[in-house]
Amino acid sequence: MKATSASLRATYVAVLVFAIVYVALDLNKLYALRYGADLGTYVQTMVNLQHGSSWNYGEWRNHFQVHDSWALAALAPLVWAVPRADTLIVVQVLAVGGAAIPLALLGRELGLRGVALGVLVVAYLLSPAAHGLAYDNFSENAFVPLLALCGAVAVRRRSFWAAMIFAQLLMGVKEDQILFVLWFGAACAVWWDRRIGAALLVLAAANGVVFWGIERALSARPNDPQYSLAVYDLAGKIGMLFLLLAPFAFAPVAIRRWMLLALPLLAEIFFMKPWNYEPSRVGSHYTASLLAATAAAAAFGFSRAPIFARAALPCAILVTLFLNDTVLRAGRWPYVVDWPAYARAVALRDGRTSVMLRRGEEGVWAVAAVNPKVELDPRPDPQFPGCPAYDTNAAAFFGALRGRVPEHLCGGVPVSP
Repeated sequence: MKATSASLRATYVAVLVFAIVYVALDLNKLYALRYGADLGTYVQTMVNLQHGSSWNYGEWRNHFQVHDSWALAALAPLVWAVPRADTLIVVQVLAVGGAAIPLALLGRELGLRGVALGVLVVAYLLSPAAHGLAYDNFSENAFVPLLALCGAVAVRRRSFWAAMIFAQLLMGVKEDQILFVLWFGAACAVWWDRRIGAALLVLAAANGVVFWGIERALSARPNDPQYSLAVYDLAGKIGMLFLLLAPFAFAPVAIRRWMLLALPLLAEIFFMKPWNYEPSRVGSHYTASLLAATAAAAAFGFSRAPIFARAALPCAILVTLFLNDTVLRAGRWPYVVDWPAYARAVALRDGRTSVMLRRGEEGVWAVAAVNPKVELDPRPDPQFPGCPAYDTNAAAFFGALRGRVPEHLCGGVPVSP
């Protein structure tokens, strides 16, 4: 029991370290004006919920008609209390990192103890998918691993009401989760607990009927992707799966035929037509469900074949340092903040005047969208200058820490004049 308690304490420490690192990196990204439109979209949605509307000038429509994300309304009072984009950034990082706690509890339910349990947690926290979800634009998908893994623990313990609560919250994150709860509810009814599984089926069906009924009544279609039987960039998608599995030393393969339960999650990614999911997007939006499933499968894999636990830590470290696509990768450095540019964005945020930003000014929008009068032009802006994705100039970064900011910056990256 003492060893188990020590493992859980180590989990809390690991989550805290993850949160400190990524809150700092995310705030650096915010101040460098490098966030995309989604962060500002969600901030303005939360602000406008004070008046009973989910309208925002990022999507130019009510957000709850874009996605069935009613559970996000619970965040609105927090944004009202601290009306800053920083608020959602902190919440997002805590949600992604916090998923390691139910993962540890699931591992404990499966008999993992000591080093094996700690490695499972660290592998999750080092995975490129978790880093991507923590470093990317704010998205409701950031809550998927936390809620899905909490639900998995509840089902494993045969805790009926806890399973229902987490399933309902999960389905309130985005409409695709309704189908996934339906699928895993059926699997639960057949192979684990008939009562819980049947209840999940009924709950998911009820959510589906209500969701599609409301959408039809309002004549509003959610912003769901289109699908095609043709798979675009198969090699890229296989590369993305490699990055999902590698931090866990491919432990999910130990569950063998049970991996087939992930087929609907894979289908959502592989047959999606307008957006291509390849290695650089392993921690973006729709991959959150796959991250939760991979982590849970790894817990089962570790319990079946301990050799995977011994190999996972070096695999996770290598993947993070050399294959991770966030700033936390060898050769990359945080952005150099252009503080006068950030101050101008803050002035828009704190002002009361109406202004429409060019589409390319998404980083300014992310900061200023707290002001409900700030709009983001919906029209494309192909003439807006692009900037390098990451800062690879170590001298410029450390020089900026000493007050020597480069004369020419593009989105926090030093560039030639």
